[in-house]
Amino acid sequence: MQVITSSTLTVLHDGQFWVGICEHVEEGRYGACRIVFGATEPTDTEIQEFVLRRWAGLDFDFVIDGAEAARPCSHMRIPSAANARRASRSSRRASARRPSKP
Repeated sequence: MQVITSSTLTVLHDGQFWVGICEHVEEGRYGACRIVFGATEPTDTEIQEFVLRRWAGLDFDFVIDGAEAARPCSHMRIPSAANARRASRSSRRASARRPSKP
């Protein structure tokens, strides 16, 4: 049995941000997701690091025989090292919104 797998990453500027369109085809299923890299163009090193460290963890929205998957499209934002304060505020807000367990 032969399994054909194909993965593609296309990086483009959408007018405001640099985004990556990640596509994955495996066993007749097509999946895609969108990644926001930020306002500055990602370097080749940043793209390579993304592929090596984060590609395996992507949540692709698979389409099987033309029918969409039941779950909504997933979008990930690549955190910027230059915004440590913003990341801290964001995580603080997210933990405050999390409901407490009884």
